[in-house]
This record gives sequence, structure tokens and C-alpha cells, in this order.
Amino acid sequence: MSRGAPKVLFVELERVTNQLEQLMKAPIRERVTSSADESPNRLAIDDSFIQEWAPRYDRIAGDEPEYQRLVGAVAEDIASTGTLSRETYLAIWHWKGAMRTIRFVQLEVYEERYAEAIRQAVRTSPQQRMDVLIGTGGKLPGVEAPTASTLLHFMHPEEMPIIDVRTVGVLFVAGLISSPRRDLEHYEEFRQAILGIQSSCPERSLREIDRALFAYHKENLDKSGQDL
Repeated sequence: MSRGAPKVLFVELERVTNQLEQLMKAPIRERVTSSADESPNRLAIDDSFIQEWAPRYDRIAGDEPEYQRLVGAVAEDIASTGTLSRETYLAIWHWKGAMRTIRFVQLEVYEERYAEAIRQAVRTSPQQRMDVLIGTGGKLPGVEAPTASTLLHFMHPEEMPIIDVRTVGVLFVAGLISSPRRDLEHYEEFRQAILGIQSSCPERSLREIDRALFAYHKENLDKSGQDL
């Protein structure tokens, strides 16, 4: 190696680092576009992806009728009481497939703790809703990021996507989020990535995007993903 080689390598490393820093500073929509344009072999989550994979969800899960019913039930609950009834809350947990962890939820104080926290989350900004449910200041027992985001999604279907092992797994493979972790700390980055996809595909709902990501992960990535 020539004496000038280390300097050349240092300059190249500095150039790549600067490019990465600029990419991370860019708006989510630009990052989605840049990821697809600059890495032709990287998974592109675009309208074609959603068109192909969202319909496959029904072959895997078959829970769309119950999803639509719950959207209506939640809207009725919020309109009448400003929060979720215990019945609707449990129905969402059942739809999520999280009943194996319901024992950690303190249902005996549902009205005082859970219903009141949900009422507060309805009134706060999208960026703060998860913190109301699972933040360190008043975390609801038995509720983690996947279940909290599911509750919030039914309350705000076009603002709050569901974070789970499958959606996060696909976004991470596509280079749209920095970590596959599913927790409060990483939720807002995840939310912005999903909204970035929707911004690039304005005709698609968050539900369609979720269905496509879920189906792709189920058929191509880890087939044993579970969420608590």
C-alpha cells in the first residue's frame, strides 16, 4: 500500500459519512425515494408493492371484517364517551392476538386507569399519544408498544400505524428505519416512515400499507414473528 493510501481512504470514509448524515436529515419522503433510487437491489415499498401484497393479507389472516367492525365500534365509543368501553378494549386485544398476555392487564381498575388514559390520548397530539399509554410517567400495566399502537390505530386509523414484528421487520430490511426494535423510543421514527410511504402513495390508507407489510413479512421473512 502506498503512503498516500491512508489519506485516500480517510477522504472516502468522510465522504460516505457525510452522505449518510445528509440522508438521515432529509424528510422521510425524500429518504423513501432516495433509498429506492440509490439501492436498486433494496426492497422498494411503493404503490406497486402495496398493490401486489395488500390483497394477499386476506389469504393469511382473514380478519378484515372484524377489523372494519372494530373501527366502527371504536368510533361510536369515542363519540359517546370519549374513551373505549371495556368490551371494545378486549375485542381489540383479541383481534390483535394478544389475549395470552391479557393477564398482565389490571382489568379490575379498567375504568380508573385504562379508560381514563385512553380518554387523554384521544385529546393529545399524535406525537404524544403513545407516551400517554406507555410512557414512564404512567405506563399502563400489561400494555406495550404493539398493543398500545393497536389501540391508538383504531382510534386514529389515518394517523397511528400499528408497530409490530412484521411491519417493523419489512421497514428495517427496506432501510426505512434504523432499528427493528418495537418500543416507545422507536415508535415515532416508525410512524414517520409509514407516513412517508403514504405520502408517496396518497391513494393508499395506513390499513392497506399495514396489510401489505404484514403479508410480505409472513411469506418472505420470519414466519414465526410474535408480539406481546
